[in-house]
Amino acid sequence: MSDPSIIDYLARDETRNKLVLIISEDRPWQDTRTMHRQLKAKIDSYYGYIMDPAFAKEYPGTRPSDVVITLFCKNQPTPESLQFFQYVQQTLAQDQIVFNHVVHSHPPPDGSSMIH
Repeated sequence: MSDPSIIDYLARDETRNKLVLIISEDRPWQDTRTMHRQLKAKIDSYYGYIMDPAFAKEYPGTRPSDVVITLFCKNQPTPESLQFFQYVQQTLAQDQIVFNHVVHSHPPPDGSSMIH
C-alpha cells in the first residue's frame, strides 16, 4: 500500500463479471494518519488508472461500474480506519466504482497477476 505507483494485483471475478484491482496491506493499523494518507494515494492512483483512456483500450467494454477495488488487510482495521473506508466507498461510488476490504491472513487468491 505504501507505493502508490504499483497496482498490487489484478484479478477477474468471473462470478460477478468484475475486474478486481487489489491493494495488499500487511502492516498493523497503528499509525492511521500515515496509513490513510498512503491508502488515499494508492486509491487515487488506481482511480487514475481506471479513468485513463488507455484502460479502456486495454480492457475494451470495461466501464468503471465493472471495476472493484479491494483492500486485502492482514490485520483488523481500527474503527477510525473503518470510517475512512466508508468515506472511500462513498467517494468512489460517485463514479460507480466499488470499494471493499477483506481481513485475511493469506495473500489474494490464485489467478491474480502482479502488475508493475
